[in-house]
Amino acid sequence: MKYKIGIDVGGTFTDFLLAHEDGSTQIYKVLSTPDDPSVGLMKGLEEMARDRKISLEAFIRDVETIVHGTTVTTNAILTYRGAKTGLLTTKGLRDALEMRRGIREEQFNNRYTNVEPLVPRYLRYPVEEKLDYRGDVLIPIRDQDVHDAVALFTEERVEAIAICFMNSFANRAHEEVAARIIREKMPNVYLTVSSSLLPSIRFYDRISTTVLNSYVGPILRSYLTSLLRLLKEIGFRGILLIMQSNGGVVSPEIAMDQAAVTLLSGPAGGPVAGIAYTSIQGYSDCITIDMGGTSFDAALIKNRTPLVTTEGEINRLRLALPMLNIVTIGAGGGSIGWIDEGGLLRMGPQSA
Repeated sequence: MKYKIGIDVGGTFTDFLLAHEDGSTQIYKVLSTPDDPSVGLMKGLEEMARDRKISLEAFIRDVETIVHGTTVTTNAILTYRGAKTGLLTTKGLRDALEMRRGIREEQFNNRYTNVEPLVPRYLRYPVEEKLDYRGDVLIPIRDQDVHDAVALFTEERVEAIAICFMNSFANRAHEEVAARIIREKMPNVYLTVSSSLLPSIRFYDRISTTVLNSYVGPILRSYLTSLLRLLKEIGFRGILLIMQSNGGVVSPEIAMDQAAVTLLSGPAGGPVAGIAYTSIQGYSDCITIDMGGTSFDAALIKNRTPLVTTEGEINRLRLALPMLNIVTIGAGGGSIGWIDEGGLLRMGPQSA
């Protein structure tokens, strides 16, 4: 008997769908282990093996494919528990993460606060360099600025670095110079270069996406490295695929390098499943709702097709990679209630 397994690692529960050769399925659910999500995942696989009264090693040999959706990166953004990240950007633009596009979501609400940037201002280091819109060099990059940034980031024990210069989509030379210095001086940090991840116009979209990638990259890399090691130890020889935010799948290696493509990895399964179930009832349009322990996700389905966007947001932070148009907030079934400084009741984003 051969099997295929779908896995969704959430902030509270890890869910499994075991598909048999004959088309029948079984559902399993175990508690997630946030410190190392691979531990909870392995417990689920062990439970499947016990139900068949065979060893885990014998069971995993019959598993052909594992498709893995995860909210590991999603929850890191919602709860602000990502890696300590530094940013290198063009001199004069270090505040772009806070300025964004200069538009407040609730324009007539004077008490509406700005979203908290993932990188504090003291870790956003300006680099003297300048390119015009065609990529022609107006001011050569000042290497010493990058070396000074390395000294600061080393002192602050930064775990990840994002590099995003103005107009680098037209000429990546300056970013490559900065990246080379970072890799030489800080070989163990997680590095994201905007011209490699998202070589496109719209500076705020690019810098926000680049920072998001670095902020969650070390977390996803640590998790997938641990998972691959555990699967290898028990003899898994099948195919492991990681769900992307756009509903597609990628290899673990690509997911580790481009961690931002998994920011809506777990929620992306909801619209796809919603289409399948509503089609049975004869509906072509629907709204899917997915409430987990940490997050609440909603998506609109039109003509049995999920809407795709490159101007999405997660927790009010811009993500410009292709993704299903899913709205995610940090309020789930396990969200913790707390009293703020003004004595008012607040909910989330931290989860039990």
